[in-house]
Order: sequence, then C-alpha cells, then structure tokens
Amino acid sequence: MGLPTTNSHNRAHILWGLIVLSSISFTTISCRASRISGVYVAHGLNSANMLQLTQTDDGQINGILSYIELAADGKLNSQQASVTGVIDAEQLILIAHSALTFLSGTNLAGTISGNTIQIQTVGSDGDVSSWSFIRSSSLEFKEYADQLKLKAVGIRLSANLLDSAKSLHQTVQTSEQWRSNAELHAERIPAAKGYYREIETKMQSLVRQERVANNSVAKSQISLQVIQGNLMGMQADLQLNQLWDQTIGNAGEILSKTFDSCPADCNVPRVVENGHANPQAVQAWENACQQMVAEREKFKPVFNRIEGLRADLKSFEATAQTNRQALVDKANRIH
Repeated sequence: MGLPTTNSHNRAHILWGLIVLSSISFTTISCRASRISGVYVAHGLNSANMLQLTQTDDGQINGILSYIELAADGKLNSQQASVTGVIDAEQLILIAHSALTFLSGTNLAGTISGNTIQIQTVGSDGDVSSWSFIRSSSLEFKEYADQLKLKAVGIRLSANLLDSAKSLHQTVQTSEQWRSNAELHAERIPAAKGYYREIETKMQSLVRQERVANNSVAKSQISLQVIQGNLMGMQADLQLNQLWDQTIGNAGEILSKTFDSCPADCNVPRVVENGHANPQAVQAWENACQQMVAEREKFKPVFNRIEGLRADLKSFEATAQTNRQALVDKANRIH
C-alpha cells in the first residue's frame, strides 16, 4: 500500500518539476526574443536618430531607422530607411534597405549592452562616428527633432537678418556716394548755363555778321558757323541729359524707392523675437537699420532739392534750344 503512494507522490513531483522547467525555458525564449525589441534614440548637437526594432523568435531583426540632421545653413535633412539584421550574443548587424546620405554604405555594425545599442557608422566623407542609442520612445525622438527644427528657424532668421543688414549698409554707402556726386554736379550748373549762353551769344554775333557780309560766299560760311554753334549746343544737351538723367536722376529715384521700402523704424520684428535669432545678428541688423534711418534723413532733402534743380535745368535747356533754332532759321533766311 505504501509503494503506490510513494510512486504517485514522485510522479506528481516530477510532473511539477517539468512544468516549472518548461515555464523557465519559455520565459527565457520569450525574453531572448524580445530583448532588443523596442525604440532606441540617439542624439547629438545637430542631429537625432531613432531605431524602431522588432526581434523575431528566430533572432531576426526588422525595423526602421529615422534620421534628422541640421546643416550649418539651417537646412534640415530628414531621412528614413527600413532595416533588417541579426544579433549574435552582444554583436548586432543591421542592413539599411535604402541609401542614407549620412552613410557611405548600407551596413551598420554595433553591440548591445543593457538598454544601449552602440553603433559605429562610416560617413560619406570617410569619418567614423559612434552612436549611442538608448532605449526610449518615439516621443523623445520627436522632442529632439522639434528642437532641431526650432534651431533651424533661428539659423535662417539670423542669416536673413545679416543679409538684410548687409543690404542696408550697401544702401547707406550708395546714398553717401550719390549725395556727394549730386552736390558736385549741382555746383556745376551755373557753369553749364554759362556755356549755353556763350554759344547763344556767339551765334547771335555770327547772325549780325552775316547780315552785313558783302557776298554770298561769306554769308554761307557764317551760316555754317551758326549751324555748328547749334550742334555744339545739342552735343552739350546730350552730355548733360546723360549725366543728370542716368547718373544722378535715375540713381536718385532708385535710392528713393529703396529707402521707402526700408523699415520705418528699427524695432525688431516680432517674428524675429519669437524665432530664436542669434543676438549678434539682431544687433547687427539694428545697427545697420539705425545707420539707414540717419542716412535717409540726409538723403530726402538733398534728393528733393536736386530734383528741383534738374527741373530748372531742363527748362533752361529747352529755352536755349528754342533760341538756337531761331538763330539757325535767321541765318538760313539771310543766306
């Protein structure tokens, strides 16, 4: 009677041991299968990477590698590629199934220790980089990506501010040169008018000589001299118009429109304040803007006065042209 009882007890004990061993084996297999599965994030000063990996029961790995990098000019390079791979003990090999610009090839090798995957990559320039992917979440990767996007906005805003400051400096320099040149030629207006008067006076004198000339040959020669005087006046018109309408007039109008398009004041736009622009870039723009405002105040009254002088000179030219043509007509009638 005791033997069967003992055997039954042993059999029950052995069966329970097998169940426990089976559970341990199943748990071990499950842990091994899911040991690497998860989301891993690596980040640097200007980049962020994410590995989303799933390990199958047979040790094969499938996943996605996401990458975002901030360039020095503020451009963002964002890429994604599917990956497959295998793990052998602590060694990990991944293969990217589409080209990634930050890699020279498609193979990635690394090691896994605890919650960290250490991967070494060879960049397109041949440099070797080491990435520490820490078990994390896609939300953390998004936070790093958002930080890079915000940083990119700041870089682009800073670049735009510096470009704008450079343009404002150029406008100031051009305006200073224009004012100096315009003032110089304004001082020469009396001499230009005097030249026209000299031509007209000479032509009047020739017409009087033609009237009292004794023969047609002399009258003809004097008439030609009158015509030549008119040609000299026309040549002066051409040179004067070229100078004033192009070098001074057109350039002044362009400057005036440029100043009108410049900021009315030098308050930094709100988009810049909220865009994390570089403080040095903001200061450079403010300084350039203040110089522009000061130069604009100098330019406007000079431009208005020069325009008035040009209008007066045009009127004087028109009167001189009429007078010369009248003298040519007189000389032709006398001849």
